[in-house]
Amino acid sequence: MYKRREKFSWLFLLFTLAAAAGFVAIQPPATERERWELLFFLFPIGFVLSIMFISRQQYNKVKDIEIPESQKQLLELNEIVVKKDVALLPRLFLFEKSGEFIGEVKPVDLSWWMRTLLSAHSVFLTLLPMTYCFFAHNGERLVTFQKKGWLKQVELTIFDAQQRKIGTYIQEELKALIHIRGEMFNAQGELILPIKASGFSGNFSWNDEKERQWAYFYNGIFPHEYTDLFQDSHNHIVKLTDEIPEEEKACLLAVIGYLFMMRVKN
Repeated sequence: MYKRREKFSWLFLLFTLAAAAGFVAIQPPATERERWELLFFLFPIGFVLSIMFISRQQYNKVKDIEIPESQKQLLELNEIVVKKDVALLPRLFLFEKSGEFIGEVKPVDLSWWMRTLLSAHSVFLTLLPMTYCFFAHNGERLVTFQKKGWLKQVELTIFDAQQRKIGTYIQEELKALIHIRGEMFNAQGELILPIKASGFSGNFSWNDEKERQWAYFYNGIFPHEYTDLFQDSHNHIVKLTDEIPEEEKACLLAVIGYLFMMRVKN
């Protein structure tokens, strides 16, 4: 991941230098003020160089570390570390808190034009109907959810590993920037969990009618004892219950995966 971040920084640096050279070639500075205006290009160049330096430092720290694969099933876990990948196509990596690699969440079955749009800007995650999938570290599909809708309402249809429909999630989109509100239903269409989250921070704590906590996340809180394994700041830990049936937990993970994918563009 750090190597990709450094690579993208190199590409952006070359683009910035080419833009600056082209600007000077087309419109050479004629006055002292115009020469000073060229200093504008130093800001993105300095920013990119700092990213490259930090990425190289982080890479040198972890390049010799072997990341073990998790021996647990995704639905068995009650704590998951979510980490955004640095890539052209949006993707989330999932880890155990002890560092074992669980798998990933990413869009699947993309046409060439959808790949092109997503590579240009991740805002199209919000705009386009799309299918997402949780993959285990061995590539096995675990949970799939199909997203449709946009401005007024979003609906997720959730499937298990055998592609059987196991639930639905419906979210009101008009106020999602401030407050995320939705409802999760089982395969029979029965409401099983109301969903509320902060549109700004993404924080949530979801309890059912029996006051059992199904999931909890607070943005910016990451246990200090895990920072040796997860050394940068882009890590989020989600706590999950292990007191609900597997199908309901799979639906819960689909909703969490969707909310975190929507935050990729932030």
